[in-house]
Amino acid sequence: MTDSRTVLNAVRDLIAAGHHRDEVPGRSGVALAGGGTFRGDRRLYWRGTADFASAEAEGLLDRLPPPPQPASPRMIEEAEALVGGALPALLKELYAEANGGFGPGYGLLGLRDGFTDDMGRTAIDILAEVPKGFWPGMPSGLLPLCTWGCAIYSFVHCPSGRIYGWDPNPVDPDDDVPFFDQEYVFDTWIKSWLDGSLRQPWLIYEEGTRTYRGATIEETKSAMSAEN
Repeated sequence: MTDSRTVLNAVRDLIAAGHHRDEVPGRSGVALAGGGTFRGDRRLYWRGTADFASAEAEGLLDRLPPPPQPASPRMIEEAEALVGGALPALLKELYAEANGGFGPGYGLLGLRDGFTDDMGRTAIDILAEVPKGFWPGMPSGLLPLCTWGCAIYSFVHCPSGRIYGWDPNPVDPDDDVPFFDQEYVFDTWIKSWLDGSLRQPWLIYEEGTRTYRGATIEETKSAMSAEN
């Protein structure tokens, strides 16, 4: 079991530093030569990489905007009623720190009035889309956690804490429902983000069965090692 106090303190430290999401901007107009990812006149650095560590040591990183104010107990109760199960204890503690806007990918989605994805949706807004058929094959009890871009999302099952991925981008998306469970539970998922070993959920194609499956934790770490 992850020590919740350790996780909470680590998240608080990242928020205080302004480095509480995966992509952190560099200072305006600095280190723009060469390849990489940019937003306007700022280079973007990915937490957990050697480039990020080097930029942090050299003082090249800027601050992200602060996350929203904490979610209220009533907001958490509303989410639990909509999803049909209790949120993992650590997730509730994190929402009591801020209503999303920190964490993996583009940031933890907020509950009502909280942090949104690139389409302006909170986790509550996405749940409201399910009865309309926007998320076909979605298992019951899932709460949206974050988006990673390219329509890829992470979800958590309530109350078990099991992490699910959503990736509608396979070569032939009709082959498989794009939801797939992963080896993580919420505590290990957020801890992996803090230590820099978490990446987006991704699918592996099995030639023998001609189906897709979610990459394991070890496969993800091996791919990251190959990148570095």
